[in-house]
Amino acid sequence: MSPINATAGPSTIPATLPAAVTHDSYECSSPLSPLDAFFGYTFSQTATRDSQHDRPLSSSSFTSESELLPPAYVEPPAYETRQTEPATLAMFLFKFGFLFPPFWIMGALILLTPLRAPEPSSSSSSSLPAAWLPEKTFAEKQQIVSRMRSVELKWARRCLIALCILIVSVVAIVAITWGILKVTRGSQS
Repeated sequence: MSPINATAGPSTIPATLPAAVTHDSYECSSPLSPLDAFFGYTFSQTATRDSQHDRPLSSSSFTSESELLPPAYVEPPAYETRQTEPATLAMFLFKFGFLFPPFWIMGALILLTPLRAPEPSSSSSSSLPAAWLPEKTFAEKQQIVSRMRSVELKWARRCLIALCILIVSVVAIVAITWGILKVTRGSQS
């Protein structure tokens, strides 16, 4: 860098200007810290010119317009769709049994009751529908009832298992407490 001529007039520009500091020419003057050296971080490797987002897209980089567009929407195959099971009374009794365990007793009793399609009512009451699923055939109604019964039995078994686990846990806690109290009272005498 050369010094500025002091004898020249105010319109004199120095012969050489200092080089502008740019990100490309920036080098870290301090040595790497041990932490930076361990993780491999240096300032020269993180210049913005290395970013893929700084480069403009050119039309020559794409072969056709179809590569720009996302793929067309297609329905997922049948094995990817989730089949939901019908909501049943036993399912709700199982879930709410964690808040009120006697619901598990009522859910387990469903194992003893049959599930039938509702009988068509002969009375012409305006509050009740004329028939259950009138648009379905008898075979379709039987298939729906059998599907609902299998789901109902699954949740009823879960209620029974949860009830058994609860009973065994309570009996074990009572037995352990009784045993500890018997031993401690026996040693005090």
